[in-house]
Amino acid sequence: MTLWQCIWKTILRGRVALVRRRIYLIMMVMAPIIGAWFLLDLMSGGSAGHAPVGIVDLDNSAMSRQLTRTLSAFEQVEVKRHYPTFQEARDAVQRGEILGFFYIPADLSDKALSGQKPTLSYYINYAYYAPASMQFKGFKTITLLANGAIVSNVMTQLGADPHSVSATLQPIVTQAHPLGNPWINYNYYLSVSFIPTLFALIIFLITTFTIGIELKYGSCRDWVEKAGGSMGLAITGKLVPQTLIFFVVGWTIQWLMYRVYHLPLNCNHWHMILAMPLFVLANQAFALTVISLVPNFRYATTICSLVGVLSFSLGGFSLPVEAMYPWLSKLCLLLPTRYYFLISVDQALNGLPFYYSRWYYAALCIFTVVPWTLTWRLKRECLNPVYVP
Repeated sequence: MTLWQCIWKTILRGRVALVRRRIYLIMMVMAPIIGAWFLLDLMSGGSAGHAPVGIVDLDNSAMSRQLTRTLSAFEQVEVKRHYPTFQEARDAVQRGEILGFFYIPADLSDKALSGQKPTLSYYINYAYYAPASMQFKGFKTITLLANGAIVSNVMTQLGADPHSVSATLQPIVTQAHPLGNPWINYNYYLSVSFIPTLFALIIFLITTFTIGIELKYGSCRDWVEKAGGSMGLAITGKLVPQTLIFFVVGWTIQWLMYRVYHLPLNCNHWHMILAMPLFVLANQAFALTVISLVPNFRYATTICSLVGVLSFSLGGFSLPVEAMYPWLSKLCLLLPTRYYFLISVDQALNGLPFYYSRWYYAALCIFTVVPWTLTWRLKRECLNPVYVP
């Protein structure tokens, strides 16, 4: 049997497996594209906002009404209802009608005008972390504004000049100029990090499932024999159909990100188009390395699932690598998603020359080489399969 016949038989075998199991179509095509569309559309407004909150205003004075109007003007929260008592507001939170409420005591204006220290309270349901964080930001800002307004009112009544009051309350005026994302658009960094990580997790699972299922059902010997006894040809024929599909799906995700939802693309578009197939191959190679080192369907799938999920935090998206423990920062170097994220930041977001990202592209290429040095372990297991339940 010639080399091309071996390659064609293994590719045909892999293609038949894709057609017979609908799980491949769902996981390889529908899940990543629908997941990408969902995240992009969810954050298309720049950030999630309008968390439903309530107000308990027991003071009902001009000062408390001004606080309520100011809170209603915040984009992060939406004042749904006013509650007459603390108990009713708490019951509304427990029923899920609102996610938190702002409590204004009955003696707010009296204490503020008499120079005492009134207390403003806010209650937040942190079972929903993202909206709770937005509520905390809005409530905290209102509290600081109220504190400044009260101090300003008291100092003005004592005869202080309004300009000196302003200088006392805010002696240093700061200006923020966010680099790379001056709009503070959450979509520009959340989608760029979360969507590729979700895609990588799917690639991990599909690759380990494809090879692990051969080990589980004992068909791995036939798989290698149809490749002429070459483990390299067996792996190539098995993964090539999937790789081509992943290429197309990855480019579709990039099209959604940069053309449909207009995420920043400040580099030559070919730079990101090149990064996607390298990213796919690197993730397939990572999964292949895992199943070569641990040739067991269940164990390999578990490891890849764990690594894929941890990539959301260990990739350096939410917490900078420099702030991690030293051993964790070194662990980040083993994740393909880390290098694709750096490419996205340098190329698409900041528009740096290709030269400055060359090592990230090279790192993705190195990932594709590693598993081929371990195929002998996988071949030994395939020729002598022992299923471990």
